[in-house]
Amino acid sequence: GGSVAASCASCPAGHGAAWCNGDCTWVDGPFGEGKCELRNLAGMPGLDPSDPNEDFASSVTAIAISAIVMLAFACIYKRKVVRELPEIPEFHVMSNKLSLFVCLTQLHTCLHVAFCMPVVVAKNYNAAMVMDFWPSCFFTFLLTYTPLWPLGLLVRTILAKKVQDTVGHETTIVKTCIRNLFCMPCDVGRESAEVDDEIGAEIKCCCKVHVTPRLLNEVEDVKNRMCDD
Repeated sequence: GGSVAASCASCPAGHGAAWCNGDCTWVDGPFGEGKCELRNLAGMPGLDPSDPNEDFASSVTAIAISAIVMLAFACIYKRKVVRELPEIPEFHVMSNKLSLFVCLTQLHTCLHVAFCMPVVVAKNYNAAMVMDFWPSCFFTFLLTYTPLWPLGLLVRTILAKKVQDTVGHETTIVKTCIRNLFCMPCDVGRESAEVDDEIGAEIKCCCKVHVTPRLLNEVEDVKNRMCDD
């Protein structure tokens, strides 16, 4: 307890358990070896945030757990929702362009984006025929929740611009990049609402979908545009 070190792992300095005290505790291994670890609030060994190896391991563990949970939900979402959705037709009546923060007024869209954004992005890309569902889901997760996010921003900007071109809404690469740099979830939610409007889909938690027949949806889009004009 009378010495100071950068991390618990460096406390013993070759002297073993005798030099592992204070905020640290000695943990014996299964084969007689041991190591000095940080105590958690319960007085038991925990991760030492000052140890870069343990910090890296905890980050990888968190990403792996998130990936497993996301994959499980994506499988269910693909089977119950995406398979029921039509693609955006080449010729269609363009729906209205929505506000960047429209998802805040749509509870189900907001929840999907907040907890499963890669899945929502994959649904959008798949419906707009920009990229298939599974590659979209995989690359969005990898490029959003890892240190590769700068590359993810670039890829997202390009693909989001293609989605806007497909739904018939004019925008620029610069505007798309800025929206995703400062509020990617907002842009994904707005994009999801616009794609759903184009294909006549209403998606609710959890994995409930209703699709309006194309003819009726086109008529509704015409009425909405006439009212707004």
